Amino acid sequence: MLKNSFRLILFFLGFIVLGGIAAFLFFKLVNFDRTVAVPSLIGKNIPDAEGFLEDRELSLEIEGEGYDLEIPLDYIIGQDIKQGERVESGTVIKVFVSKGKAMFTIPYFEGMDINDVELTVKSSGIELGKITMVRSDTVEKDRVITQRPLPGYFSDNKVNLVVSLGLYEVSYRCPLFVDMTIIEARKTAKALGLKLVEQKRGRVVVLQKPDAGAIVKKGDSIEVTLGRGWGLWF
Repeated sequence: MLKNSFRLILFFLGFIVLGGIAAFLFFKLVNFDRTVAVPSLIGKNIPDAEGFLEDRELSLEIEGEGYDLEIPLDYIIGQDIKQGERVESGTVIKVFVSKGKAMFTIPYFEGMDINDVELTVKSSGIELGKITMVRSDTVEKDRVITQRPLPGYFSDNKVNLVVSLGLYEVSYRCPLFVDMTIIEARKTAKALGLKLVEQKRGRVVVLQKPDAGAIVKKGDSIEVTLGRGWGLWF
């Protein structure tokens, strides 16, 4: 009697297990699994993405925006659930939409000291690109001669600069200023790119530093002492 009861119980449990497996397989076959794989929405515009998700019983919500160098304005650049993950039907997929390329304001740097330029770019989100150092007869040392791009709005935040190294290093022998009138001395110094530093008062140069024949460079200072001169009276 007990054996028959035990067999009956085992038979009943086996029937339940087999019924459960059969039910599971049946629900699978008739598509009772309500999960779907999330598709990739990157690079799609919003209307296309919405239609694409509706076919899969999913929906879309715009979570935010961001700049992108490649994906154009109003196209999707990101999504919160990765492609291939399975979610339940009706799940909302949050996406991020492109604002296009970021635009940067490039200021006017020409004539500015390079140290001031570096301070400006740090506070404005701009990067210094190539800096080329050259000699110049017209622009002071360490000042910007030219820039590329020119001032304006650009998608690239880098600016390239040409910066002055100062005057060309032209060297020659210092002329003899002694016995020149101050007017002649000024004209000579200007023609050679020298700076004349005048000491005392007078019409004629009586002393000079450095001496005539010394090696001087364009832009150097020549100190001249003025006086009466030989044979001249005030």
